[in-house]
Amino acid sequence: MTKTRRGPYAKGIARRAEILTIALEAYQASGRQGPTLRSIADAVGVSEAAVLYYFDSKDDLLVAILEERDRTYAEIYDLTIPDGVWALMEHTIQTPGLVKLFVDMSAAAADPQHPAHRFMQRRAEQMTRLAAQILGRGREWQARAMIAAMEGLQIQWLRDPSIDILGDLKRLYTTLAATPAAV
Repeated sequence: MTKTRRGPYAKGIARRAEILTIALEAYQASGRQGPTLRSIADAVGVSEAAVLYYFDSKDDLLVAILEERDRTYAEIYDLTIPDGVWALMEHTIQTPGLVKLFVDMSAAAADPQHPAHRFMQRRAEQMTRLAAQILGRGREWQARAMIAAMEGLQIQWLRDPSIDILGDLKRLYTTLAATPAAV
């Protein structure tokens, strides 16, 4: 008789989902430094070790929080139209803890062995496709520039909250949308 590896149990799947929901809410409500693993564990009502039981590492948890954020926001915001992107960016600047988490994981993703590496690659491809869809056919370079500006402005905003991320992005979009596709 051959032993087969069991898949995750429904209770474990539900607990992992609960942890992600609570962790995402904690990051949304936190300041620039974000919540601690201890505060997330306390909010779930378990130990830090129990939280990490459902993830391979703390970094895997942090990437899972960003994945959950993206799934949740994709259900709320229509990212196929400029107004949906602007609404998301307006919400984003209300969640500095999540912005900091995204920036931290973006930097960590430079290491191909880091858990954020694949996530950030997939996300960049997806966001570039969405931006190219908004800007129009043949505008991939403009889409990449728009995504780079979004990410760069978030870094600048963390250093200087007076940066008008939304205003700057709208002005850039207007400029890029007016630029011929094959420049």
